[in-house]
Amino acid sequence: MISRPTTKQLIDVVCAELTSKVAPALTDPVVKVQLDMAISVLQTTAVRSANELAWMREERDAIEDAARRMLGALPDAAGLADAFQAYVDEKSDSLYLDDAQADYARASELLSCAVEAAYASGDTEHIATVSRLIDQRHANQQAVTGQFMALGRT
Repeated sequence: MISRPTTKQLIDVVCAELTSKVAPALTDPVVKVQLDMAISVLQTTAVRSANELAWMREERDAIEDAARRMLGALPDAAGLADAFQAYVDEKSDSLYLDDAQADYARASELLSCAVEAAYASGDTEHIATVSRLIDQRHANQQAVTGQFMALGRT
């Protein structure tokens, strides 16, 4: 079965081995910092591998839903309408990472157009909607990059 161990579990085991067996054997402080940095990158990669597809789909679906509702209220938002149509026409629902990233990129363009339309409308409800979408994206990014530290660097 290829579902176990997961990518995250494999990376976590490598990090534990590096931390418990390799790190104590190192005496060169520069090499220790390099190892700590490598472990940090692996740890953030583990989080990302376990969540990346779900985060992209959740964000993508929330953006699509918000854009659809905004289009109903803002029929003159041509940029939003064009971005929405391009998004819908090319949306794949594939679980292959490259395809999911392409869907996410189209959703990102749709979000950009939704932000522009919301602020152009001056409608506080639309502005709050796009703000929540941006907050959701930020929270997902922080779950990965927020714990990344360039150890030994200032």
